[in-house]
Amino acid sequence: MSMSLRQKIDAINVRIQAMHADTRLALRGERDFGVEQVLALSASIGEMAPMIAQTTDLRTLEPELAAQVERYKSQLRELQTTLDQIHLMLLTKRAQMLTRGGQLEAVSKWAGALQQTQ
Repeated sequence: MSMSLRQKIDAINVRIQAMHADTRLALRGERDFGVEQVLALSASIGEMAPMIAQTTDLRTLEPELAAQVERYKSQLRELQTTLDQIHLMLLTKRAQMLTRGGQLEAVSKWAGALQQTQ
């Protein structure tokens, strides 16, 4: 059982590490970050949640898993920082889109007024 648990934690850590790398690429504009990525992160975190809830027991029963659990927690802290940056990026893009929408509306009104004067 302990080997399969160890493998499961390792697999989740690898997935989260890869998704975090993709998230950093999204910050640089090299990848998209959307609903699919959020769902994938959520699924991996949700899969690990029951194990984290038993962290105290796991450390007692299987001390060798402590390093893996700490790695997971460390990755989550780093991921949180990156997700905060993504959130700010999305808010900025939203504000830009709202500004552009206002500009489009102004141009449309101008074009309508121009058409009426001709």
